[in-house]
Amino acid sequence: MPTAGGPTVKRLSQPDADIKPKALGLPRGRTVISVFGSTQDIETDLAAKLLPVLRSVVVTAARNGAVFVTEGTDRGVVHLLGMALQACEQRWPVVVGVAPSSKVHDLTETSTNGQVALEPNHSVAVIVPGSEWTDATPVLFRTIDAVRHKKPVIALVVGGENEKEVIDHLSGDNPLLVLAGTGGLADRIATGDLTGDLAVLVRSGKIFIVHVDEGAGKVVTALERLLGKEKPVKPPRIWPKVRYRAPEPRPLIDPGFVVAYPLLADAIHDANAVVAPAFHELDAQADVEQNRYRLMAVLAIAGGLTTTVFGALQTWLKDTPWPGVLVVAGGAFAAAITIVARKRESLDKYLAARYRAERLRALYFAHLAAPAPGTEEERQDKVADLEAAVSDRKHEVVRT
Repeated sequence: MPTAGGPTVKRLSQPDADIKPKALGLPRGRTVISVFGSTQDIETDLAAKLLPVLRSVVVTAARNGAVFVTEGTDRGVVHLLGMALQACEQRWPVVVGVAPSSKVHDLTETSTNGQVALEPNHSVAVIVPGSEWTDATPVLFRTIDAVRHKKPVIALVVGGENEKEVIDHLSGDNPLLVLAGTGGLADRIATGDLTGDLAVLVRSGKIFIVHVDEGAGKVVTALERLLGKEKPVKPPRIWPKVRYRAPEPRPLIDPGFVVAYPLLADAIHDANAVVAPAFHELDAQADVEQNRYRLMAVLAIAGGLTTTVFGALQTWLKDTPWPGVLVVAGGAFAAAITIVARKRESLDKYLAARYRAERLRALYFAHLAAPAPGTEEERQDKVADLEAAVSDRKHEVVRT
């Protein structure tokens, strides 16, 4: 956690000075998350989407002992990162900024000649002699190498415009986590709108793209995968739940496809508005009925097992009447549950709902695969046809 007066400022005597973590108060042998982002003011709507994502990234980094390395100034994406750090209630991650001396000032100084303030929530600010922003770039990468030692380094690209930073990062065969939907370089990487060395490195490198609209959970999942902390895949659920609640619906396709395939944007929007709600309704209904059928089957097995156990106990305790009473009660319970289970109402409802849901899933992707309408009138006609098809599939009779 930084001090109340802002980051600890460490000034290098010359640009090519050795980066010694201990002398600069930096940790060593830690995974590094370098942040390459926009330096311009971020629009309010985009900032509102980014802040929860950055908060989750900060918490994940702190949990895994990772160190952030940024350009250190209180502007753009780094300013938002500082706001995210303020919301970190527990252990803070170490955050290191690297900036040229003539372009920044600390909290004890006043701005002259357009200098930018250091971001106050950083732990350490490494100040490099230089008059241009690019003078700090080589030191930034040397700082990353000194901190990481033999640990991984991950770059988070949020907007941004400096291709050289990304090229230098990818040249070391390091992974890149791109937050699409944030404009600038991030969206160019997401859409493949690149040329030269950067295009080659992106196509051959380890690139993970997550759209900002997918939320913090998807970004954290990708980050944990890069950190080697990915959660294991849970086995399929077998045992029923007594009080079952359907989980939150998941999108039928990755929202990032809108960025990757912009020509499908209208079709995806229409399918999400017309088909997806009906699919999620039937999908949840199928899960409820499946759970109910499983519960009946488990109860029937439990009733039969209870009858067998108390029957054996009655044989052993010949002169004791109470096991016989339990045998009768258990047998009656097992018989009743078995009769209910054999009616197959829950199974039939499950199969019908699952069949309709999968028919709607097929309709969703058939709509995306169809030729795009040429005019807005044709698009509205396709939406009307889609609504009619959804109604037909949602209420069609299913014989099981």
